[in-house]
Formats: sequence, structure tokens, C-alpha cells
Amino acid sequence: MDVTSANQMQQMQMRKMDGSGGGQGQGGMKDIMQNLSSEDKNSVMEQLSSMSQEERSAAVAQMKEVDASVMSSEDYAKTLLDILEDKNTNEAETEGFSIYA
Repeated sequence: MDVTSANQMQQMQMRKMDGSGGGQGQGGMKDIMQNLSSEDKNSVMEQLSSMSQEERSAAVAQMKEVDASVMSSEDYAKTLLDILEDKNTNEAETEGFSIYA
């Protein structure tokens, strides 16, 4: 293997480890956020920060499945926020039941 191909492999590995994959569905938050306005990005990040790591991972996985190319940016943002709101609502209901159980 020559130096150029070894360097390219290392760059690909680093790209995937930091969550910014090469194509649709491989990236993390970077791919999701690139289609949002600054205000929507802030809303998404605020909601994600209030979740546990487990909930956040599930929400991000569900948000990755949304195809931004077939909807307007407003609809895309609304869909993502609906996903997050649903996750937060479900967690609040679960916590309420666990207190009384």
C-alpha cells in the first residue's frame, strides 16, 4: 500500500468516527442539522440536551430516517421537532408512572 492510499483510509476512518459520514444516512447530527435554520437548530439542540443519552440516540436514529429532499425546510424542521417532542412526552409519561408504581 502506498502512502496516498494509507492517508486516504485514515481520513475516511476519522470522518466516520466523528459522526460526519460520507453519504445519506451515515452522518450524524451534521447531516440532520445542515438543512435547518439557525433557530430550528437551536430548538433541536435544546430538546436533545434535555434527553438522556439513550433517548437522544433513539431520537437521532429516528431523525436520520427522515428524508429532507422530499419536503420543504419548514416541514423537515417540524417533523424533527415532532419526533423530539414525542420522545420527551413519552419519557415524561414513563417517569410519572414509575413514581407511583
